[in-house]
Amino acid sequence: MNKNISSAFTKFILLSLGICTLLSCKKAFDLQTEDALEASQTYRNVYDADAAILGIYGKFVGLADKYILLNELRADLLDVTPNANAYLKQLGTQTVAADNPYADPKPFYEVILNCNDALKNFNIMRQNKLLDNNQYYQRYTDILFLRSWLYLQLGIHYGSVPYVTDALSNIEDLKDESKFRKITFEELLSKLISETEATPKEFLNQNTSSSSPTLILPMETYVIKDGVFKFFIQRRSLLGDLNLWKGDYLKAASYYKDVIETGTNQSTNADQQVDVFDTYRVSDDNSADHSLKTTAVINPWTNIFAAPLADRIANWERMWTLPLNGNFAPGNSLLSMFSVSSNYLVKPSALSINNWNAQIRTDGSLTDRRGLNMSYRLNTNQPEVLKFTQNYNSILPFEKTGIWIVYRAAILQMRYAEAANRLDRSVLAGALINNGIWGTFTTKSTYNGVADTYPFNFDGTNTGAFRGNWYRNSGIRGRAVNQNVLINQANIVVDTEDKIIQEEALETAYEGYRWQDLLRVALRRQTTDPNYLANKIAAKFEAAGDFSSASTARSRLADKNNWYLPFKLK
Repeated sequence: MNKNISSAFTKFILLSLGICTLLSCKKAFDLQTEDALEASQTYRNVYDADAAILGIYGKFVGLADKYILLNELRADLLDVTPNANAYLKQLGTQTVAADNPYADPKPFYEVILNCNDALKNFNIMRQNKLLDNNQYYQRYTDILFLRSWLYLQLGIHYGSVPYVTDALSNIEDLKDESKFRKITFEELLSKLISETEATPKEFLNQNTSSSSPTLILPMETYVIKDGVFKFFIQRRSLLGDLNLWKGDYLKAASYYKDVIETGTNQSTNADQQVDVFDTYRVSDDNSADHSLKTTAVINPWTNIFAAPLADRIANWERMWTLPLNGNFAPGNSLLSMFSVSSNYLVKPSALSINNWNAQIRTDGSLTDRRGLNMSYRLNTNQPEVLKFTQNYNSILPFEKTGIWIVYRAAILQMRYAEAANRLDRSVLAGALINNGIWGTFTTKSTYNGVADTYPFNFDGTNTGAFRGNWYRNSGIRGRAVNQNVLINQANIVVDTEDKIIQEEALETAYEGYRWQDLLRVALRRQTTDPNYLANKIAAKFEAAGDFSSASTARSRLADKNNWYLPFKLK
């Protein structure tokens, strides 16, 4: 793959997003009247449609810091520093007031209304034959799924929210509850699933260089491993997530399995054959240039977060990746939030560090190599999240580029394992979080003594004469070179689920998954373990010796109503 083309693409995307942001993406997504298409003439052809998509993504990138804070600081792995203001402290201690700017849902709704405007105009363009069916569905589906992702986040954090699909001209209209009543999280999930699953099946597949917006069409040298299409939302993974939240575990597992098998469905030319065994499979082939395994002297696992956008091996793991750049507004807000050399507002919690220090490697030594100098580092003896600050320090203060990995293979496999576990496939779930398919089954995955069927069929056979597509799968802990966790067979489903959530803390700390995963389990266990969420959050403060905050958090979260933020549009 031509590195110059890769670099050019990255710079083009950054420049495009930057220009859209600097100009408020006026032509792309200003909200006008009901006749926006005719009045502004901004949706005249497919290129205008693509400009709208870029503009929406440009604004979406501005949610990165809010997404991380809401999902990590509210949970157990991130804590505030002495530099944090009172509003951040409220987030961290579960005492959020209605006037807290970090709890304002307005930034999410601003992007949602941009999506509504684009969807309305894509429909008009199709009616006027300005977009053919293929052009229409690729663009409409992408923005529909992005809007659904935004609504899922609103439901997770606020519980009941207004569900608006109209192209409103003024966001202030949302404050009229007589027109836009709040619906429950359950109602919201049903609507999101119904709308997204109505998409024709051929357009549920992820965008590739041949079907994504035309601004990428000239880049025909890009193939699936190069990460170009990963700029756009991962469609089937979102469908899996929606159904996982809804409790339809079979549908969730099926959508996840479709995505996990991406490598199987790739072309098999000589340049790509190795990707069949590696794409999204959390794999290892024991060679220095084909691994993210933590055994190397220079630990390659960190390349997931630091390698260039088009890095082949990193893109076996990355699934939805957006560029961040300090040269364009809103800049790389994650740097100022996490870096000791900048504002340094939040830091790794003592609990998150303890989690890594307590792990036992396969050689019997302590400490998970995904922890120190991988997920976090000590910068002037202060713990700093490294996943977002690797390219920024006091020596290189002007290097402010970065990436926001919104979704990756490890979280995909752990959520698949979560669904499979609830369908009596606890052994399979354990295989994926421990030492992999071959390490557990040595051949095909089995259920009740026979080879399992879709979506639970995995082939880890490695006889030399035949290699199944999953023979390199090393498992999440196997890739980290940690010993398997033992699962209590007497309470296998609950204990396997606990081990999945524990592994999620070790593998994906600070990335934005934590609160939502804890909340989902808490909702599932309301009758059997009503204090699950309260105890998880209180443990963060207990690890730091702050027993007063631990008591406050445990008391507040004992009431389910306090699991959600106050909903108030500023």
